[in-house]
Amino acid sequence: MIRLFSFCFVVFLAGAFNLVGQTTNKEAEDALSKGLKAYENNKVEAAIKLYTKAIKLDPDFAEAYYNRGEANAYQEKYPEALADYNKAIELNSKYSEAYYGRGNVYSDLEQYPEAIADFTKAIKLDSKNALFYNDRGYAYSALKKHAEAIKDYTKAIELDADDANSYYNNRGDAYSALKKFPEAVEDYTNAIKLDPKDSSAYSSRGDAYSELKKLPEAMADFNKAIKLDADNAKAYSGRGGVYGMEGKNPEAFADFNKAIKLDPKDPKGYFGRGMVYFIQQKLPEAITEFNKAIEVDPKYPKAYGPRGAVNERQGKVTEALADYTKAIELDPMDFIAYNSRGILYIKQQKFPEAIADFTKSIELNPKSVTAYIQRGILYFRQGKHPEATADSNKIIELDPTLAIAYDLRGDVNFALKKFPEALADFTKAIELNPKDKGAYSDRGDTYLELKKYTEAIGDYTKVIELEPNNVNAYKMRGNAYFRQEKFSEALVDCNKAIELDDKLAIVYGFRGEVYFALKRYPEALADFTKAIELDYIYAGVYSERGRAYSELKKYAEAIADFTKAIELDPKDATYYENRGKAYKALEKTKEAEEDFAKAKALQK
Repeated sequence: MIRLFSFCFVVFLAGAFNLVGQTTNKEAEDALSKGLKAYENNKVEAAIKLYTKAIKLDPDFAEAYYNRGEANAYQEKYPEALADYNKAIELNSKYSEAYYGRGNVYSDLEQYPEAIADFTKAIKLDSKNALFYNDRGYAYSALKKHAEAIKDYTKAIELDADDANSYYNNRGDAYSALKKFPEAVEDYTNAIKLDPKDSSAYSSRGDAYSELKKLPEAMADFNKAIKLDADNAKAYSGRGGVYGMEGKNPEAFADFNKAIKLDPKDPKGYFGRGMVYFIQQKLPEAITEFNKAIEVDPKYPKAYGPRGAVNERQGKVTEALADYTKAIELDPMDFIAYNSRGILYIKQQKFPEAIADFTKSIELNPKSVTAYIQRGILYFRQGKHPEATADSNKIIELDPTLAIAYDLRGDVNFALKKFPEALADFTKAIELNPKDKGAYSDRGDTYLELKKYTEAIGDYTKVIELEPNNVNAYKMRGNAYFRQEKFSEALVDCNKAIELDDKLAIVYGFRGEVYFALKRYPEALADFTKAIELDYIYAGVYSERGRAYSELKKYAEAIADFTKAIELDPKDATYYENRGKAYKALEKTKEAEEDFAKAKALQK
């Protein structure tokens, strides 16, 4: 971003303002005149001595203080410069250039609120000076108040359209900071029209084209920038980035190395090398480069997000979270950093924080499909079905080819028992991605609810074809076979599921039901017991084991299981009825009648 102008231009300003704070002391005026000439010839120390002489000859000579302030600022002697500007303003409170000079010192000291106050005062005193607006815009940009900066750059352009090259460049930078890259391209193009040899404008426009994924245009601009200025490190970094996106890693490394050689304190070359390593999955090398980029410029926002991703992949969650947060702090417009942090929050089960981050990402980039997907999934898991539906619909609107959007909406419809709608969504997901195992499984579940068992079996079979060791597919296909009373086929699937995972209590419980249907009561009893041993604390499994005990005429054990089932679910009439039958078999008439009465009451 361009704020400070060339030495000769500063001298021109000093000469132009010599009507302010004139002196009647001819010797003082002569000293000032000689100081301005010395300054113009780059003899800064000599100029300061002459300005000081003028001040001694006339202690109320405001312009002498102002020009000495300019010279001190040029030498980065900021305390002395501030003292001089303060004195000039004290002697002439309407000295707009003194406010402007002091504002520039505050900017150099990164005291931007103070700088803005001074530039604003200068503008009130002289509202036609384009430089005042330009440099206030710079201060606003430094505070990340880019909208305000753009207004000031626009005013500068309006006031001085014929000499607005730097103003267009600055406004382009502000648009880029707001991720408004088409507007940035337009501004850099205008800057180039005013100065076709502006290498920096070409490289900046190349960066904007890169963000818009217009790689041929970006490459042409970086090449032009390098042709105009072979030492333009920014252009080499930008061209290296294009090569990287094109998968031309040797060329990318060559450009990044050149950029680093030209300017070892520019983080972009290190960042670019880090990104190539990251894409190549060379994580140690990548993090070394990102660290170097941050070392040379701790305020370079782009390096923190990718470093966070490397830390996350290496299991360094705390470091990753800190990096994403820092990226957001340095660039509040970085919607990708919000997405990344949101996903990390999900892993930490910090769901409200994750939703907040995805919402912010969407606010910054309403076309952020990733944010809608992640937020929609979280809403679904929280049972917020209208919100999940809205997000899935938005994803489909943004990209109708994404199967996951239909998967998500299908899940919501299934949860709402809108099975025909769910069926249509899962079918669409499969159409878009014929290898979507989840969609086949979900559609199978939907067919099961619609009692279309043959179709359900077909979908579960497809899941198994795609993933031969999918335990759930065998379990659910067994369930569909069971409902068709194809008990032998159901048993085969249950056996396979247990072979794949012998710790799944629910599968033992289900196989127990299959054995019971086949009248293989001892095997059923063993499976129900195994399910309970695996902590399958579910009223139904106790009830089923109670039935198995009853079939084996072990009524006392049956009564104990039915009692446990009632304890877990006292509202199920069948548990009382079955326990009543067991009591009756033991000729405990009173207890049997009480259970039958309870069952009848619950059935009303």
